[in-house]
Amino acid sequence: MNITTFMMIAMDIVAIALISVIVIQGQTGAGLGAVFGGSDIYRTRRGIEKTLWQLTFVLTAVFLLLCLVTVMLA
Repeated sequence: MNITTFMMIAMDIVAIALISVIVIQGQTGAGLGAVFGGSDIYRTRRGIEKTLWQLTFVLTAVFLLLCLVTVMLA
């Protein structure tokens, strides 16, 4: 297997994981009320919400690095 093929497969897996985390995070949020000026904008994230928030940034950074490495190798 070629290294570029491996990188593409890794990017697909990370992209699916990132989409899943974002969708799950949207379901645990405040809902539509926060979009139109809800009062819970400044609340603190705790528990699974905080973990999902941090995981979103980690997956985004990994995806960005994989993209950059794939472009440099191609």
